[in-house]
Amino acid sequence: MSYFFSIPILALAAVLNATVMAELRLGGGAPDLVFLLVVCWALLSDLQGALVWATVGGVMQDLLSVAPLGASSLGLVFVVFAVDSLFAPDDRVSLVVPPVVAVAGTVLYHVVLLLVLRVFGEIAVPVGQGLFYVTLPTMIYNTLLILPMLRVMAVIYRGLQPQRPRVE
Repeated sequence: MSYFFSIPILALAAVLNATVMAELRLGGGAPDLVFLLVVCWALLSDLQGALVWATVGGVMQDLLSVAPLGASSLGLVFVVFAVDSLFAPDDRVSLVVPPVVAVAGTVLYHVVLLLVLRVFGEIAVPVGQGLFYVTLPTMIYNTLLILPMLRVMAVIYRGLQPQRPRVE
């Protein structure tokens, strides 16, 4: 169920990223709703569910950008694997881990995306310059928004979990 539920949520987030969030730019960066949703799901769910969200979210993101199809998915999959391998499931929803994941994950995601864009010749901006002018402001936004977004996604995640029948 949560796999199918990801499609409309991530499609809406990708559209908002391409329209509304683009107006909130600080330097070259803006809040990345798709990234935040995928990271929140990775913090709440198992690896399989998070990989589905990363793939779907990345494709939605790339359909509305100049990036080659799959570039964003690749970056998001790296972030999901990092979350799964570095943090135990019980530690992921603390007050410390989500902001750390937002900071490190934004950098990892942007490095992968910038490298893919360089390989495919989509941009001629040096990676260091892209990291400073785009990644740094995006990292600030993502870090500020991760805890409220995690709270909202936790409610959605719990609502999607199958309920066990009560035995009386």
